[in-house]
Amino acid sequence: MRRTFAVLRKKMSIASIPMNLGQPNMGLDQAPTKIIDGGLKELLGGIGWGVKQLPPLYFDSFDETGLPPVPAGLKAKNCAHVGKGCKAIHDYTLEQCKDGNFPLILGGDHCIAIGTVSAIKQARPNAGIVWVDAHADINNPQRSVSGNMHGMPVAFLLGLVDNAEKLPGFEWFKPRVDPKDVVYIGLRDLDEDEKITIRKLGIKAYSMYDVDRLGVGKIMDETLDYFKDRKDIHLSFDIDAIDPFYAPHTGTAVTGGLTYREGNYICEALFMSGKLTSMELVEVDPAQHLGVEHSKTIDCALTLIGSAMGKRIL
Repeated sequence: MRRTFAVLRKKMSIASIPMNLGQPNMGLDQAPTKIIDGGLKELLGGIGWGVKQLPPLYFDSFDETGLPPVPAGLKAKNCAHVGKGCKAIHDYTLEQCKDGNFPLILGGDHCIAIGTVSAIKQARPNAGIVWVDAHADINNPQRSVSGNMHGMPVAFLLGLVDNAEKLPGFEWFKPRVDPKDVVYIGLRDLDEDEKITIRKLGIKAYSMYDVDRLGVGKIMDETLDYFKDRKDIHLSFDIDAIDPFYAPHTGTAVTGGLTYREGNYICEALFMSGKLTSMELVEVDPAQHLGVEHSKTIDCALTLIGSAMGKRIL
């Protein structure tokens, strides 16, 4: 059944956050510029949005001098730098949530969500979070094998990182997300501990098995029903949720993902709900798979954003 909806297209800020410190690949800092240069402002303006492009939030000037190392027994690479960066991201995003503004955030790796989602939940405490990703990102420094912090944002946001505020760079941090605030879609590459945590906390999660079994239409109906009492929804979309056939330029590609249309349907359904009030798109890495034209992934990213912002097929 087609949903009825009323969405007043309004003002939007495009926030470029080229952080790549949460993982080992260096190309993610190029993604915001590539997406904007691919025609993002023209796309959004063409469907009725008033767009303000903000200056990028750079991190090169951060100085870790005097900050203590990560405590023994924990793995969190670039912890102080990520923590300080996410504080800046938090403040930057919080400012963009004022006066009903729609923050459209371009990463960067997914650890930026420690800052973005924290700010969105501070500004809009009732917000639900649709986390579209191949990975659960609910690892933590106590059990991470790699120590890469782009695999940890949900753990931070849910308060699963013991004494997070005592980690270097995270003195500012306060968990603001409850397990019932989150719906995962597209999961297919999880550590065993992550599976246990999701089940234990009762987080609503749709793996690719569920996508195959139910279809993305049913999943979105259930997701929107689950969030029926929420005024706001934030979409955190990791491009690696899309199968690498359609979006190869990402650092942690996993086969068997969402199709191009399934990804766009998720975005379309959220727009049609009238509740989508913020979005981030992360983990596009133009430096990956140099033998393949990077415009394939950029075009996919632009189409996803367009669908979330109200661009229709008919």
